[in-house]
Amino acid sequence: MIKPYANTFIHTLTYQNMKMVFLLLVISTPLLGQNVDYNKIILPESSQTTEFEERLVQLAWRNHPTNEALRREVNIAQYNVKQSNVAWLDNIRVTGNLNEFTINPAVDYGGRAAFYPKYNISASVSLGTFFAVPYNIKKSREAAVISQANVNAQKLAVRNEVLKLYNEYVMRERIFKLQSQALLDNETSHKLEEQRFRRGDITFELYSTSLAAYNDALVAQLQAERDFKNAKLDLEQWIGMRLEDVR
Repeated sequence: MIKPYANTFIHTLTYQNMKMVFLLLVISTPLLGQNVDYNKIILPESSQTTEFEERLVQLAWRNHPTNEALRREVNIAQYNVKQSNVAWLDNIRVTGNLNEFTINPAVDYGGRAAFYPKYNISASVSLGTFFAVPYNIKKSREAAVISQANVNAQKLAVRNEVLKLYNEYVMRERIFKLQSQALLDNETSHKLEEQRFRRGDITFELYSTSLAAYNDALVAQLQAERDFKNAKLDLEQWIGMRLEDVR
């Protein structure tokens, strides 16, 4: 009576394991099949986007000198690949000479030119060429892949940095507006307190408290304005132009 229960347990365990493996395959297959299209990380210039932040990313990729340097490194790597494909020609040596009788038949007395070849040609190739050139080609191709990977990494970095700077700029702009409104409200309140103090309706202590609150609001507004302008400058440093000029 023990065997049937044991078989049932083994069958259930096996079924559960198979179910788990199937679920893992279903979940992992889309993940393994996903490849990043780096041409979509930053939209090409020909793509007219209506999103302001995407336009900023485009400008940063086009205008920042670091990106231009990386793009040119890709070009250099591709040139090196082409150069390495024909580098074996540098190791071929071809030599030749002409028979003196062929050059100057007048010195050929007795028909001696008939016993010598008119010219000699020889060629030589270094044996190391057959081993070094293939490796050099592979190295140059790997260098080209690395340079392109650097460009792809830079695309991710540029997009991340520009969008973060834009978010910072938007936040600082809102804070500056809020502080400016708070300053106006505080200024209005302080002027009323100042009039009441001149009429003798409030004490000097209350007037001083109102003045201190106004000064604090003024300092907060100045700091918010500074942070807002600095955030704008940080963003403009990446896009290479004033935000007002972005179209």
